[in-house]
Amino acid sequence: MSNKSYTPLRINTLKADISIPFSLFILFKDQYIEYTLADSVIEKSKFKKLRRQKIAKFFIQDSDEEKYQNFVDHLLNTILNKKDSLTEDKVNIIEGQAGNALSSMAIDVGNEKSYDATRKAAKNIQKLIIEDPKALQEMYSGNSSEEDPIIKHCLNVAALSIRLAKEMKLSELETDYLSTAALMHDVGLVQKSEQELFKRNKADLDKGQLKKYNLHCTDIIEILQDKSYINKDILELIYNHEENLTGTGPLRKTKLTLAQSILSLVNTYDKKISVDQQSPKEAIKTMMIDELGKYDLKHIQALQKVVKSQLNF
Repeated sequence: MSNKSYTPLRINTLKADISIPFSLFILFKDQYIEYTLADSVIEKSKFKKLRRQKIAKFFIQDSDEEKYQNFVDHLLNTILNKKDSLTEDKVNIIEGQAGNALSSMAIDVGNEKSYDATRKAAKNIQKLIIEDPKALQEMYSGNSSEEDPIIKHCLNVAALSIRLAKEMKLSELETDYLSTAALMHDVGLVQKSEQELFKRNKADLDKGQLKKYNLHCTDIIEILQDKSYINKDILELIYNHEENLTGTGPLRKTKLTLAQSILSLVNTYDKKISVDQQSPKEAIKTMMIDELGKYDLKHIQALQKVVKSQLNF
């Protein structure tokens, strides 16, 4: 293999018919093969074919990382601020940006650049969800190009948490912290053996498996708590995202702040979709039965209102 270092990027952070200022590579049999030269254009027909073939990742040389970040920032700024941009295009690019950031953070949780990229992605999700009323439904439509189920879950939880926070009149600052925590909340599972535990209903885990699964709430905090660049309120939200009012969470909490309740509630709701394969309508019905007592009834009702209005059932 080449001595050069390469970074993966999701194909949906690119766009057809515009000049891409860095070379793109594909990985084939442990070899990085140059797919396009810098300043090349991927035609729309070829781009669609790549998407149909489920080619999710390209690679760039590490030396082109700054060029890539500037390219994505410009692309997002253009699409988010253009009135006639398709919701699907906005969602695809933001999901790709967030997926890249979370994948990088999973490899090196304490890396400041990865955290900054995640923070930036969370702010873009906020802007998207608040300004485009169709965005949440698009994220839940089942057409996502994000193939990692945990990352997709994190994206869903961030988006729905932001919308529920608006419904429940959480302050702008708290919503900002919540969006980052929601996007990061399961990053401790992304590249660990606990992935298989994520895919199972918690009620089906034995004590040993549940203890192992719950470590994703604490292990990440041990790594991040001494990092000066991470807000402590964000860490508290991540730390408590599996808690509920009955004290049956890993930390045995029985009181939650509003922001903590929103994150835990939405996390529980989306796992019924991501893990149990329920529809949004089925999941909210299950929540009204199974989760009463674990969360304030008014909070569940607020979630029900958002889901009905935003996910159209």
